[in-house]
Amino acid sequence: MHVESVYVFIILSLSFTTAATAENLSKEQQSIKELLLPKKGENTSEENIKELFSKADDNYSLLPKGDFTASMNIDYAYFEAAQPTAAIVDGRFTILDIVLDSERTLSTSVGLDYGITNNVNVGLSLPYYIKNNEQAGITSHDVGDTQVSASWQPTSSESGKLTSLVFISASIPTGQSPYETDLEGERLATGQGFPSIVIGANFFKVLDPLIGFGSVSYTHNTGADDIRQPRTFFLGDDSVPGVLTDVDAGDSFSVALGLSYSITYDFTLSMQYQHSITDSSTFTWEYATEEEGTLEEKTKSIPFDSGVAKVTAGWKGENDKYMNVHFTMPMTPGQPDIIIGISFPLK
Repeated sequence: MHVESVYVFIILSLSFTTAATAENLSKEQQSIKELLLPKKGENTSEENIKELFSKADDNYSLLPKGDFTASMNIDYAYFEAAQPTAAIVDGRFTILDIVLDSERTLSTSVGLDYGITNNVNVGLSLPYYIKNNEQAGITSHDVGDTQVSASWQPTSSESGKLTSLVFISASIPTGQSPYETDLEGERLATGQGFPSIVIGANFFKVLDPLIGFGSVSYTHNTGADDIRQPRTFFLGDDSVPGVLTDVDAGDSFSVALGLSYSITYDFTLSMQYQHSITDSSTFTWEYATEEEGTLEEKTKSIPFDSGVAKVTAGWKGENDKYMNVHFTMPMTPGQPDIIIGISFPLK
C-alpha cells in the first residue's frame, strides 16, 4: 500500500464539510489531490513503507515545494421537507429555522492547492450553488462562501508512528447571506452570512493493512450585525412580527475517526464517523408596541449535537488521476437526509 497516496485519500475523506460545517469540516472543511493505491508491479506494502521513510525528500505528506494542483468537487444534498420559518423547543428558537431553507442543493467547488515548502501548503476553495425549494417554488443560484486555508506538517513522517498535520482555514462570506434574503422572496441563501475561522489537526497511522485516520477541529463563528430582516418571533404563546437585528452565532467543536483499506491495486474504501457539538446562538430582534414603542428582545437557541457517517470509494488511474465518490448519511436530526458527492482532479 502506497503510504503517501493513502494519506491523500484520507485527507479527501475528511473534507466533508463541514462545514457547515463546516460542512461546516469543511468544509470542512475541506486539499491534497492524489490517491492512495499502489500500481501493479510496485513493491509490497512493507517495502513501500521502508522505501518511503528512508528518503529524506519523500517523508512529508503535503505537496512538494512549488507543486500546484486543482480539483473539482460536486455534491448533491436532499432534505426530506422544508423547515418552518420558526421552530420552538422549550420556549426557545432552534438554529434550524435559519440554516435549512431548501430541499435540494447542487454544489460545485474548485479547489486550488500550492506547496510553499515541502511541509507548508496553502489552499483556496471557490464554491457555487444551485438551490431549489419545492415547497416555495423557488430555484436560485449564486456563489458560496470562499474558503482559504493553510496546512503545516510539524515533523516528517516516520514508519509506525502517528503522523499529524495542523491546519487553519477561514470562511469569507461571499455567498448570499440568509440574513439578507426576503423570506418570501425569490432568493435562497448560499452562504452562512458571517466569517468563521477553523483551527484543527488531521492525523493518520499505518495499521497494515489498514490506515487509521481522524481529525479534531474548533470553529469560531463571528456572527452578523446590522441586520434588518423581518421575521416572526414568539413571546410566550404569542407570535409577534419583528425585525432580526443581530446574530451572535455559537462556536462548534468537531471530531472525526475512520479507517481506510486498499481492496485492490486500483480501488480503496474508506469509512468514517464525524460528530460535532455546536454552542447556542443569540438572536437580537425588535418589535413595535402601541404603549412602549420599539422594544428589543434576545432569544437563545439550544446547543445541539450532530453526527454523520460517511463512506468513500476511490479509484486510481494513471498519471495521478483519480475519482472519489462519497455517500453521507445523517445520524442526528436537522441535517440533509442524504449527500452524494464526487471529486476528481483538474490538474
